[in-house]
Amino acid sequence: MSIQHLHPPQHLALAIALALGCADVSMAQPSADILTTAEQQEHLKAFAEAKDTKRQNANASRKGDAKWTGKNDWVIISANAKFPGIIDGGGGKNVLRLDAAKHPILAETRNFMALQVAQGEWQHTGHFAGWGVIEPEATLLNTGRIGGQVGVLGKLDNQGVVANRVTVEPGASMTNSGVVNGQVHVRERASFSGNGTVEFLSVAGQLEVGPEIGAPSITQDFSLAESAELIYGVNADGGSSTINVEGTALLNNATLTVAGVPGEYIEAREHTVIRAGKIEGTFGTVSSNLAFMTATLSPTDTQVNLTYARNDVPLKQAATTENGQEFAAHIEALQPVKPTAPVPNDGPAVAQAAGARPGIEAPAIKPVEPPKITSTAPKPTGQLQTTQPVAKPNAAINALLGSDMMTAASAIDQLSGYNTADLGNATLSSIAPISSGMLSAMGQKNPGNVHADGQVWVQAIGNSGSIGKQLGSYALKHSTRGVMLGTDWAISPDWRLGIIGGKTQTRLDGQQFDGRLDSWHLGAYALRQDGPWALRLGAVYGNHDGSTKRHVLFNGFRDRLKGRYDANTQQVFGQLGYNLNIGHFDVEPYIDLGYQRYQRDRYSENGGDAALQFNGQAQDYFHSNLGLHLARSFSLDQGMRLTPRLSLGWKHLYGETRGASRQGLVGAGKSYTVEGVELDRDSLLFETGLDLAVSPRHTLGVSYKGETGQDNRNGALMGQWRMMF
Repeated sequence: MSIQHLHPPQHLALAIALALGCADVSMAQPSADILTTAEQQEHLKAFAEAKDTKRQNANASRKGDAKWTGKNDWVIISANAKFPGIIDGGGGKNVLRLDAAKHPILAETRNFMALQVAQGEWQHTGHFAGWGVIEPEATLLNTGRIGGQVGVLGKLDNQGVVANRVTVEPGASMTNSGVVNGQVHVRERASFSGNGTVEFLSVAGQLEVGPEIGAPSITQDFSLAESAELIYGVNADGGSSTINVEGTALLNNATLTVAGVPGEYIEAREHTVIRAGKIEGTFGTVSSNLAFMTATLSPTDTQVNLTYARNDVPLKQAATTENGQEFAAHIEALQPVKPTAPVPNDGPAVAQAAGARPGIEAPAIKPVEPPKITSTAPKPTGQLQTTQPVAKPNAAINALLGSDMMTAASAIDQLSGYNTADLGNATLSSIAPISSGMLSAMGQKNPGNVHADGQVWVQAIGNSGSIGKQLGSYALKHSTRGVMLGTDWAISPDWRLGIIGGKTQTRLDGQQFDGRLDSWHLGAYALRQDGPWALRLGAVYGNHDGSTKRHVLFNGFRDRLKGRYDANTQQVFGQLGYNLNIGHFDVEPYIDLGYQRYQRDRYSENGGDAALQFNGQAQDYFHSNLGLHLARSFSLDQGMRLTPRLSLGWKHLYGETRGASRQGLVGAGKSYTVEGVELDRDSLLFETGLDLAVSPRHTLGVSYKGETGQDNRNGALMGQWRMMF
């Protein structure tokens, strides 16, 4: 190709670029003719704006090969363009631009000096002889061959061959599982990863290595700038990858960040981070994302080795709640460590880390054995084999030790089983409609002053509420459905006695926690009506067959835990009211005193290493209600009567209002106490209802009763039918 000095400057630059793009030579040695990515973009811009450049819009599908003119063509592929054959630029100097298209596959090309991937995600499967630029909003998957240098401003996934230099600019990324027969320069704020081969690798940004993504193989030298960060991943079984360098590895005080991959635990193994013909310099900073493990480097002249071991950071430091701190404080002792065989290399050995269950001595220290550690991860390539079995460590605790600080906080809360402490208050809240229904049956008057010696009534119950509503999704919610039957009869002009029986089912729902209660209720009540004075007394016993399900999930560890337990409740209450009977209204101020008690038996969960065993739990409290009942009857046609009702009250609790549970991991650690959400000391009660006497002896009714406070709420919808005899 002949280039005259009379040509415009941009044409001179393009000619140089063409010569560079067509030359399949090694770029290990720097050349004065190498273009920066910015210069490549300038050449593309100059070419597009040149007067002798002809714009060719290829936006339609074609069959077979496609060939353009003998002039300087700027071919733009977009929209519905599809080229199953060879794309030929023809004569002159030609540039191929790839915009967003429905068929983003670039196959064989001829006679193009440059490739611009401007938009979309493209795959290159053929042979492109020129150089290329991948713009910031574009991605190129190369499974073919690119002959010239490539400037990356977006994303490059090379699974084929790049025969020249690659520059990954700030904000861009490159993954290489193929071959780069030239230098790769990763600028600051750029990233590089992959298990492919490069001739020379220089990193000022981020290099990621791990057991799944692999590590690069470098046929010449490897250089890390001081601004570079090497993210080195290890997994649960000790798997990792090694950067192999045939020449010299320059570390230049770069940062090494060790990333634990999700898994149940990490063995305390030695990992080879870099193996080179020669190591020069050291890493300036070594950090780990695992809060409770410390990474230590052991460099030699040809290798950089790394070991993990438990540090002195207490588990309590990650806990963000009182219950979490209580749990962490009682499982602080580490689990037994499995001895491991040493890695066959020249690096210094690491001593076994001490740590065991309470009452079990740690294995003897052996200078050639690495420590037992923790992680989080998928399947890896193990580097060491266990030589002798010892007690199996608790996988849940080891997964916790292999967590970062944020994950550990969540893990500690999950493992603590804090929801159990609220079982008592949730159960007592769920049975509140039983006593309310009894009071409602005692408070109703006979329609039209009909004399009756007794009555039978049935109530359908629908109740729901939450313990700790300020906790949002972490609040323990409960919902109850059931039925209650009762009957009472007059034993004197002033006294009536009654009995009740009920069956309810309750569902409990918390964060990664579910529970169910299958309950039976038996009770008795008495009513004394002496003029305007009314005394209402009642007592209820409840038997509860309970079940729980907990889901523990963090850092690759998962466990589904189930428990069954028996519990019982007792309620005793008394209400004194005085009917003022003002005009057509029944106005009754009242005072109510009550006592509730919950008792749960000891039980253990079935599941994996996160299973808990629970001691028995008991709690009780007294309460007082002070309020006002309002009612007004209206006569309807055919002898029916309609009675709207409204009640307002203030409830106050006495004594301990927060549940507590004593529990511990099954076979590991010590018992600890978790506390539940405190019930509101004061709350507002309200009830609204409507009764319809359809005949002198039959009444239908519906009512809603609610209780709300600052942190807790409870609401019950009830329907009632009663028949007098």
